[in-house]
Amino acid sequence: MKRLAFNGGEITPSMALRCDMDNYARSCTICENFDIATTGGISRRRGMAPICDAMSESVLIPFTYTTYEPYLLELSCDKLIIRSALPPFDTVQEFTGGESAEWAYDNLNNITWQQINSILIICSDTCCPMQLSYTDGAWEFAPFAFKTPPWNTIDLRDHNITIKPTDSSGIYSISYDEGIDELEQDPDAGDILRVSYYTHRSEAKESSADLRAGTWLKLDRDSGGLSASDSLQPGDKIAVASDLQDECYICTTDFNGSNDLTPGCTSPANYKDNFLLAEDLTGFDDITPIYALATTSNIKRGDKIRLRTGYWRLYTCIRPFDGATDLTPGCTSPQDYPAHIISGIPVGDAITCAGTWKFHCSGAWYGSYEVRRSYDSGELTALWETLAESISPIAGAENNIITGDEESEESYLRLMLTSVRYLGSDLAAGWPPDSCGNRLIVSAYKHNMQLKVLADGHLQDESPITLPLNAPLSSDDWSWSAFNSRYGYPTQAALHDSRLIFAATAAQPQTLWFSRTDDLNNFATGTTDDAGLLLTMSTSTQATICWMTSHSNAIMLGTEDGEWIITSSQGSITASSISLRNHGRIGSAHIPAIHALDRVLYCERGSGRVYQYGYSYESDSYVSTDLTIFADHIAVDHGGIISGTIMRKPCCVAAFVLADGSMACMTYNTMHNVNAWHRYTTQGSVKAACAMPDGTRQDRLFLITERDGSRKLECIDADSPYTDGDSLDYTSTVETTAFCAPDANESKIPNSRLEAYITTATPATAITVKASDTHYSPINHHGNITPGWITLCGLGNWSSRCSIGIRITGDTPCTILALQV
Repeated sequence: MKRLAFNGGEITPSMALRCDMDNYARSCTICENFDIATTGGISRRRGMAPICDAMSESVLIPFTYTTYEPYLLELSCDKLIIRSALPPFDTVQEFTGGESAEWAYDNLNNITWQQINSILIICSDTCCPMQLSYTDGAWEFAPFAFKTPPWNTIDLRDHNITIKPTDSSGIYSISYDEGIDELEQDPDAGDILRVSYYTHRSEAKESSADLRAGTWLKLDRDSGGLSASDSLQPGDKIAVASDLQDECYICTTDFNGSNDLTPGCTSPANYKDNFLLAEDLTGFDDITPIYALATTSNIKRGDKIRLRTGYWRLYTCIRPFDGATDLTPGCTSPQDYPAHIISGIPVGDAITCAGTWKFHCSGAWYGSYEVRRSYDSGELTALWETLAESISPIAGAENNIITGDEESEESYLRLMLTSVRYLGSDLAAGWPPDSCGNRLIVSAYKHNMQLKVLADGHLQDESPITLPLNAPLSSDDWSWSAFNSRYGYPTQAALHDSRLIFAATAAQPQTLWFSRTDDLNNFATGTTDDAGLLLTMSTSTQATICWMTSHSNAIMLGTEDGEWIITSSQGSITASSISLRNHGRIGSAHIPAIHALDRVLYCERGSGRVYQYGYSYESDSYVSTDLTIFADHIAVDHGGIISGTIMRKPCCVAAFVLADGSMACMTYNTMHNVNAWHRYTTQGSVKAACAMPDGTRQDRLFLITERDGSRKLECIDADSPYTDGDSLDYTSTVETTAFCAPDANESKIPNSRLEAYITTATPATAITVKASDTHYSPINHHGNITPGWITLCGLGNWSSRCSIGIRITGDTPCTILALQV
């Protein structure tokens, strides 16, 4: 009789008679302090090697900057220690919290986290979301900074609030209508209030004369570019003669401008019956150039015309420029100095916009306009992005109307005149006439004020774009931010489709807040596909969201009474395509789920069972499968699960810390239907665990242990000795199920031996064995065992229904591939 594999893992005592089950013949009644390989062999676990003292109360969090640069975070109620996860495990940074640092945690076991590239977001129901960032070797730990925070509601309210300006500095007072909940009338300092209202239609337009006013520096063909003698101040304007070229014509038919000129057509090229482009330029050098045909033009047949065309390229100085110190040899164009000079001159003031805009133009004009956008400020020194350009070329005036939509985010817009027609040294001659009405028009839109509560109860406008009010405003479109001490803080965070998602506050346990796409700190909602979203689950109860994770094209989450999937009917999630569906009624504990291979592992209510949750092609739905169905004692008998982690190399093993200080581990492989449970025990207790990668080597398992009142950080890796803590021995035990059917007639096997296939040079003194219910005894062997089949017990009449037990002690390895009697 042989036992060739152990990858059925430890099974519950209630399976003692289930020899009809496939996994019975590869299972154990006890598998303690052994690791189970996916292929079936068992190896004695490595020891828990001490690293340093741990904090009195703390949890472990992984931070993998790269696979070759991992960091281990130890977080207590008011302290964060960052250590390298590679030997010698040095401390690299510490942060201390408390009231002055705006963070402190109460229930450490309920903390969740989400890493996004080089930042880690930590969520807790007792503290605002915190962000740990690692940039260029520098660490920072601070409250997550919202550009636009998630709002408690985006619906219109039944009652109005009124805000009144106290002065012109953006400070307001607030009053509440009757009927508003008292909780909403008692904000804390630092809370954010959104008050929304519609702006008026606005325009950016200036007359030609006003645009030409001010100090100008003209750089034409003869004077060259900027020089060491030039000195410019902010607001000074520059005109550079550009693209100047001469075209020569011969008049073939008399041209009388008062009769023959067509408005807007001022080039001889427009009158092919009157002018011929000259191929022989002899005699044109002495011809005085003209810049355009006019109503006063009277040209006779045979006359020669030299037409000069080109533009004034326009610039504005935004920071002082002193040619004596700022000029770089060989760089004389204004374009060479973007820190001092920008292209174009501003037309009117900057206009705020969160809707549609239009550049309107008419009539005959020559030159170019640009519409530019900035999210920083309306100052010319801000970072401006060109949205569109309207050009009316000299060859023929055009009215190129351009439009745009800034609904995705409120911004500043500017209209810039970037070039005008060159008509000689007189700058005014080529400017678009006022009759053209060239201007930027911005439609009315909804502006969201973000008002921060001050210590004295007043509110300060801290909107990304501020529009001061000069009169009281009463509005039913208002909301407090969703995260504060009154409503609670989010307990879940996830990243999906380039959106950051927060979920589950005390006041809104079934609500999820989605950021804008690719704008992770901006939760502004809207109607565009990339706008932020607020989703409140429609369920039969108010069961809280206990875990949430992104997997493939779905957001998987579990509440206290069910399992759910959020997907999109059109690819990426948008306001019009989001879909929420229920896929089970198991219910979850408040323990972070583990993303393992192609499934998610979560703990059910009561934390006594572990389920895998994933898509099933057979049922065409998401299904929860009980992974403890054959090992239902593994967590329940030890007080239940309090936290979990996962090792992925050399094979996938989920490790769960149990309430009694032991650990339940599960070798896991969905492709080959392996979920083999085994247990870790030690002198003392395990309080926290965290697995971390080590490049191409096997993962490390970091532990916080308590032994004799001392709390330590320890680790298990490929180099750990086979002792725990400071040389503490531990026992590795495996006891098999019966070798044949329990209901078979018991028979004695004459002259049989118990043999094991051991692949390690294990000292014989470290091994004891037992058969059935007998006690453990030393094996009949001396010295180190040679790898291969080894006789553990000599000749004897073994029962055909016996189970075999093997124990290993001491600082020694042992790997067993098979047993036989």
